[in-house]
Amino acid sequence: MPVKGTVFRIPGDSFAKLLPLFYKLPVELVQLRPAYLKLSRKVRDLIGPGRISDQITSLQFAEFVWDCYAWTIWQCLEVPDRRGNHMKIPGNWVYYSGYFPLWKLCYVIANTMVEKLESVERWNLQALFYFRSYEEIPWQSYEQFLCMVVYYTDLIIRENNWQPMIDEVWRHRQIEDYNGESVYKRDFMRSWTHSRSTEPPLSIEGILEAGKQVDKQALYAIPDPRGEFESQIITDVHIEQFKARLSAQDERILQMRYEGYTLKEIAKSIGFKTPSAVSKRIERIASQYEDFVSDKYSDFLDEHVS
Repeated sequence: MPVKGTVFRIPGDSFAKLLPLFYKLPVELVQLRPAYLKLSRKVRDLIGPGRISDQITSLQFAEFVWDCYAWTIWQCLEVPDRRGNHMKIPGNWVYYSGYFPLWKLCYVIANTMVEKLESVERWNLQALFYFRSYEEIPWQSYEQFLCMVVYYTDLIIRENNWQPMIDEVWRHRQIEDYNGESVYKRDFMRSWTHSRSTEPPLSIEGILEAGKQVDKQALYAIPDPRGEFESQIITDVHIEQFKARLSAQDERILQMRYEGYTLKEIAKSIGFKTPSAVSKRIERIASQYEDFVSDKYSDFLDEHVS
């Protein structure tokens, strides 16, 4: 590393090598750890012959940098939806545990992104010393940082043909992939075990929101939109909007199922030939509602994420 005619080396296992990644972070992310806002943006204040600042060699510094990149990459991943298309990973990132393979993949992509930045943009420690001693390395805007991460994430996934792997991981999620007691974990467990605990009588709104089990059969398995982040997306107005889309026949099917009628009794009352036809109709309503929730979630992201 030449500085004014001198050459010095930085150990290969030193976290100081993450400094170029750090300088790419926007202030919106760095301010999550306010102490790093004070980190000098003049590289020679931090690294010089025979010395490296303790600020950039700590494990906390490395974790912060990697977490910022992994979190941003997470926003870029796409998973299959029920319609055969792709969507952003639904729900707040805190719903998913660190054991989830897609979380781990984010860190793999981040590491590969380092190689891309070095080979494509020549952005490495050496490049930092091209700035004069009195020059501060400028901040990137959040939009610039996001565009960079989106571009390289997409490139890395395509070059390694990882999308089929991502699709399969999403389709075969496990209970331990979810974190704590989030609504997503509870809903996944219900769907995975094909059971829901019996609850006190619910209105149709309640059925749409949380699902219900009758005669040990789930009405349907859908996400509970009343939990945490989703409470900002699905409101009473949205529930009414979805109900307005239902035909009188569909509302009657849901109401009868809620009241405890068997599929056979519903089929006879509605005029369906077989109970399985009623079951398929309920599954179709559930699919429509899940699509409705996903659309509202996408609308929310479009409105609040630039």
